[in-house]
Amino acid sequence: MEQGLYHYGHGETALALSLWKQALEIDPRNEVAREYLSIEFGPSWDDKLKPKEKPGPRQAGTIKPPAKPKKSHLADFDLGTQHLKGGRPESAFSIFSMLADKEPENTTYKSHLELSKNAAVKSFLKEIGAISEVPMLRAELSSITDLNLTEEQGFILSLINGETSFEDIVYLSPVAPFTTFSTLKRFFETGLIGLKPRE
Repeated sequence: MEQGLYHYGHGETALALSLWKQALEIDPRNEVAREYLSIEFGPSWDDKLKPKEKPGPRQAGTIKPPAKPKKSHLADFDLGTQHLKGGRPESAFSIFSMLADKEPENTTYKSHLELSKNAAVKSFLKEIGAISEVPMLRAELSSITDLNLTEEQGFILSLINGETSFEDIVYLSPVAPFTTFSTLKRFFETGLIGLKPRE
């Protein structure tokens, strides 16, 4: 589990997922491993995962266990974990982001931050149906000027023309995919944009 967190925090997602799957094979009652895999693959992840080769043996001392949360941060970390388990990834993201800012080298915070990002994106995709859906403006242009959007948010909004899919908007956006998804989610939840009806 700790090796998985270490690799996940360093962006080695495939290796982390393989290690968590191994942990679950060793201990089928490991709910934390099941939770991490569910966040990445969805509730029916077990059906979707194909057998993968186990990571090869590593030299002793090459993996440093992730740092445990400091006692002073334990309550925040536990709250973030509760939000993540309870299906509130945006709240979890806020907490883990704050913790990661305080301790940038703590891979436990970084890995949970990535888990909350992935969960938030998956939650939004579930809400809209599919990344191939096409958003369209639902608000009048006059009301948009009152939103005080950042330059990046304005650019993302300009891509919403009733023809460009969510997937293409994420690809064309000048900011990171998670930031783009967060902006689109905000637009969607405030009623600024909606889904283009299928023909």
